[in-house]
Amino acid sequence: MDTTKRASFDWSFYFQWIVGTTMGWLFGWLLLPAIALVTAGVGASIVQCLVLVRRIPRAWRWILATTIGWLAGLAMVIPLAGMGLFSGMVIGATTGVAQWLLIRKEVHWAGWWIVISALAWATGLSLAPSAESVVLPRIVLSGVMPSVMTGVTLELLWRFPKPAEEKVSDG
Repeated sequence: MDTTKRASFDWSFYFQWIVGTTMGWLFGWLLLPAIALVTAGVGASIVQCLVLVRRIPRAWRWILATTIGWLAGLAMVIPLAGMGLFSGMVIGATTGVAQWLLIRKEVHWAGWWIVISALAWATGLSLAPSAESVVLPRIVLSGVMPSVMTGVTLELLWRFPKPAEEKVSDG
């Protein structure tokens, strides 16, 4: 295995992930403020798919997996609690599990994705503004924080790809 590739952090991927996720989140939030948490999550997944297109096969599935996981998490927490730390953790975990189904075939240690997604979105959604008081800096911050955390995680996970024969046996 080439250790020089592992030692070099892929800043380009990391930057694309942060900007893409944040812009998708912001656009989704501003597109339909009444259902901002739905459209922001889907918006982020669309741009993330574009960043992942050379990293995972059939990257369009990322949008589908993320949307299903995101909506499942929202459905669980909306009746119980408002947005915040707990809600973000649940939504991040359900979304992380759905995305894990895709990345587990590509990298070792993919289970960490679920943990980091839960922590990242707990952080992000605890910073999100309420639907009544939309404040642009808080919207941006609530997208930047999880994208920074998940971006580092993904960049590190890509350093441990599964060999082709393992991918076949997993699929």
